[in-house]
Amino acid sequence: MLRHLALVCCFLFALAVVFHPAAVRADWLQDLEDDAVAWMAEQGSPGMAIAIVKNDAAIYLKGFGRLSVDSSSPAVDADTVFLIGSTSKAFCSAQIAVLADQHKLAWNDPVRKHLSSFRMSDPWVDAQFQVEDLLCHRSGLHMFSLTMMEVLEYSTTARLRGIRFQPPFSSFRSAFAYQNCMYIAAAKLVEAVTGQSWGDNLTASIFTPLGMTRSVTTQAAVNQMKNVAPGHLRLDNGSLWPIPRNWFWNSTQTKSLAAGGVRTTAHDLGQWLRFHLSQGKLGTQRIVSEANMRYLHAPMVLEAPWEHNPGSPYWGPVAYCAGAWQYWGLSPQPFLFHDGGAMGSGSAIGFAPGAGIGIAVISNVEAGDGLAARIVWRFYDLYFGRDVSKAQVEQQVLKMRQRSRPAPAPALRLAADRAPDLPLESYCGVYHNPAYGDFVVSQADRKLWITMGPQQFRAELAPAASGGNAFLAYLPGYPAGYEFTIPMTFEFPASGPVKLFTGPIMHDPQEEFTRTGN
Repeated sequence: MLRHLALVCCFLFALAVVFHPAAVRADWLQDLEDDAVAWMAEQGSPGMAIAIVKNDAAIYLKGFGRLSVDSSSPAVDADTVFLIGSTSKAFCSAQIAVLADQHKLAWNDPVRKHLSSFRMSDPWVDAQFQVEDLLCHRSGLHMFSLTMMEVLEYSTTARLRGIRFQPPFSSFRSAFAYQNCMYIAAAKLVEAVTGQSWGDNLTASIFTPLGMTRSVTTQAAVNQMKNVAPGHLRLDNGSLWPIPRNWFWNSTQTKSLAAGGVRTTAHDLGQWLRFHLSQGKLGTQRIVSEANMRYLHAPMVLEAPWEHNPGSPYWGPVAYCAGAWQYWGLSPQPFLFHDGGAMGSGSAIGFAPGAGIGIAVISNVEAGDGLAARIVWRFYDLYFGRDVSKAQVEQQVLKMRQRSRPAPAPALRLAADRAPDLPLESYCGVYHNPAYGDFVVSQADRKLWITMGPQQFRAELAPAASGGNAFLAYLPGYPAGYEFTIPMTFEFPASGPVKLFTGPIMHDPQEEFTRTGN
């Protein structure tokens, strides 16, 4: 059924190439810049950069603002390096397309043929899981599974191993649920097939052929570069905190690999757009076959009919592609889109292959503000002369974020003056989870503490306002006004061991730990 969906959508995609957009207003680009600058000021973003490509040439490359909130910092330009978060995923899909062209793997190969350490909890799914399944968010796992491993700095090997302990949330290939862990697995698959690190292979197979000379995949590489825009965390009082290069938590993005590890520039993303709009070429150089580029751009799993109101300008089907793009069946042209969020940074990329035009936006303020995504959707509406207001664009981006990140259960809040319901020693002990290993709860200075993960992070457990045996674990190292917490709830059954439930952090499932000792 899903393959039939892909074939039908490919047919519609091919038809779209024949049609031409309505007459493009001469002033659409100036209107876009005006709106982008206004939104940038509204969001308080220190800097951003935009690339627009038409056919095989960049028609617009421009930086705005400064590298940092420090007014003396240099201006952003088209060569300023930004962290792009989840728009990194498409690069891994392109790497795998190169390997498919080289006949080193096939899209329908079982993952375990190339990556023997990959396991799913269900043996049948484990045997049937194919390379393309890693890329389409249809694994059957809960959305954002294993997020706490990312937060607590687990190795990529541990995160790959953790997949086998995640229970299914839906049946295999039946539903869309966004994941980072499967793109960790995809990067490990690239490493297993090529014998190179994921980053080295990305440089050799994609960055170098495309002339993306200022694109890197590690914080260590960034630390050797100039003209880098640090991310900014938005504090409770609305001010922005520039992330230092030596901040401990920067390594989180490096360990994200294909899920969010790319740092790049507007100029380099212009090259990336040329590659996609030319169906796998840069100039006359063929990098990925046209057949595999069409495969990367074809819908694979239905996300949702975006709007139930056919009168909405964004009404139509939305599906996810193996190329790590959302496929929007809009009029007058289908649009491929993805946004990304990282620690203090945001990005969005969109292109209409049938019209030969695309845009990339990168900024150094958190993606939750939707700045980059707003500009990309405004670009689509202005270029194609759609009668859509700025307010409608803002509402569209808000709905996108609500759909991809549904509202969680009411957040636990700190109770400043509430003591735990039970004596502190009642909570203490060693708690085990097969994926995460042992967490240790202890008491010191009349407080509860929990030690977690391979880095042995020690966090205070503060009673939550909801009462009962609910706590918040405060991770160390974050600035005041941007406290990062993990919800923790203890359960004391009438019989059997004490349980500890962690999360959710970002709409990920709760993880269950069992007390195994004191």
